[in-house]
Amino acid sequence: MDELEQAIEDCASRDNKLVFTGHRGCGKSTLLAELGFRLRGTNRYFMVMFSIADTIERSAVDHVNILFSMALQLLEAAEQRSIKLKPGTKKEFYRWLGKHTQTESKAVEAEIETNVEGTVKGGIPVILEFLAKIKSKLKINSVIRQEISIEFARRTSDLVAQINHLQASIELATNQQVLVIIDDLDKLDLSVTETLFSKNIQSLLDPNCRILYTVPIATLREVSLKTSITTYVNKIHTMRVAKFFSKAIVRKPNRTPDESCVQVFAQILDRRLPSGLMEPEVKRQIILLSGGVLRELIRISDRCCDKAMQNIRGQMRRQQLDQPEVIVDRQILQAVVEELQIEYAEVLGQVDFEALKLIYEQFKPQDTESQRFLDLLHGLYVLEYRNALLWYDLNPIVYDLLVQEGVIDVAIA
Repeated sequence: MDELEQAIEDCASRDNKLVFTGHRGCGKSTLLAELGFRLRGTNRYFMVMFSIADTIERSAVDHVNILFSMALQLLEAAEQRSIKLKPGTKKEFYRWLGKHTQTESKAVEAEIETNVEGTVKGGIPVILEFLAKIKSKLKINSVIRQEISIEFARRTSDLVAQINHLQASIELATNQQVLVIIDDLDKLDLSVTETLFSKNIQSLLDPNCRILYTVPIATLREVSLKTSITTYVNKIHTMRVAKFFSKAIVRKPNRTPDESCVQVFAQILDRRLPSGLMEPEVKRQIILLSGGVLRELIRISDRCCDKAMQNIRGQMRRQQLDQPEVIVDRQILQAVVEELQIEYAEVLGQVDFEALKLIYEQFKPQDTESQRFLDLLHGLYVLEYRNALLWYDLNPIVYDLLVQEGVIDVAIA
């Protein structure tokens, strides 16, 4: 967080775009939310943070509707914070939005002209209702999205000009620097993000304001794509996965995990579950099975709780009220692990097994630009770790799967 804050504070107008990467589910969104609280406390930034996955259908994301969403989010944030934009400028913004989304804007323009706080049913201001309607169209109306993309595909400069105009108006009114954080680009399909950052990166860098983009870690393992990004971005900021085991000891039979990391993950579970609902040793196993990825920790523990609730409801249906209290025990964890192994195995073929075995043996893939390796990295089959060196290992559940399939000799492991 300190690294990102410094990068935001120190960036200049010619170098004010940041890229933040890491495995899906490693905690980037949580960290960015905390960073947002910290930066708001400085009162130096007019900050807008939004999830692109919540704004546009994931398969339809492109550079045009990212920029269009940015303009919409900035305008909505200005309204919610009662920023006083010049009436003439403000009216033009809303007329522009209405025109390009086929949304009637006369009521909004009239309200701006008369400078009154008109409301609609439910007490929602006319302007905020108008913006909500546009956001809904952008999310669910593929025809509108496509028309916007086609209209601005060859003249994104017009779209960028609107963002820059809006930025200048906000900064003049607030005396704060505009900062836009666009989250969840790393949750899109790799093909979408590759197109965004290989063919259209210049458009994403054109707005004048500070912008932080989240990018999938797999995208940055392609040399040409990474080169393209680093040509325009001073530094790529990476959120590391927690390492329970160092590379030096991870294959040793008597290895012991880093207890400081284990305790951090234990505290995360303790905040979500009363301690008596899970056997202590099972909690420790869940933590180690996560591989240091927060998403996996929550997913495994959530599945275990589902199994426990299923057992409780079964006892209630059968009126077995004299049974011992149901908690998350080894049997429940084993059932969940088996389910997850099957889910992981569904898309794996023999070639994948051999590639995963090679990564296990050599701590790296044969080809870091192989599309299949990138897919496995993106899907958390393979996890990337960093200390003095960058190295790879298998997701612990995938490792157990390979042992069961006989691909990895457990005696050697």
